[in-house]
Amino acid sequence: MTMRVDLPEETLAGVLAKAFGNRSFLIGLVITLLILAVALVSFVWTPYDVTRLVIADKAQAPSWAHWFGTDHFGRDILSMVMVGARNSIAVALVAVGIGMGIGVPLGALAAARGGLADEALMRVNDVVFAFPALLSAIMITAIFGPGAVNAIIAIGIFNIPVFARVARAGALAIWPREFILAARAAGKGMTRITVEHILPNIATLL
Repeated sequence: MTMRVDLPEETLAGVLAKAFGNRSFLIGLVITLLILAVALVSFVWTPYDVTRLVIADKAQAPSWAHWFGTDHFGRDILSMVMVGARNSIAVALVAVGIGMGIGVPLGALAAARGGLADEALMRVNDVVFAFPALLSAIMITAIFGPGAVNAIIAIGIFNIPVFARVARAGALAIWPREFILAARAAGKGMTRITVEHILPNIATLL
């Protein structure tokens, strides 16, 4: 005979309290905020113009004038790091936003509906995963041309099945629990249950 124990529903406040009580999370958060601050500052100020070439100043060691030194074209490395951080974060945030914004609802919907919808989503995911991400990104770039926008689209497309799988797996584990059954007995629809109960409980997985 097996006994099943349902854990209490995890709230957003509980998730945040657990996260901020983790030392590794706090260290990572501080580093991330520092990088974000540098990226934001680069919108309004950098020590030097990143397109400025001064051959006479090439390959200099770090100094008061150039904190990170200069490259072989005389460009200030600190300025390039600041602008590079801004561009990298922008691409990553938008691409992950595309993947999460589309993938999570699809995964949660598949778990809620089951049957044909679930099967169709998983088969589409398998097809996308069958292609190497780098090769597919190169293919998209070759078709639509180079550029940050196309890179974001390519990365975002291949993030969709990743988030969909994670959201589906988490939702499938939550749906049989007693507080979900109670919500259904109270007359709540699948969409409302997904928004109010499923998504908060799978947030830590995402």
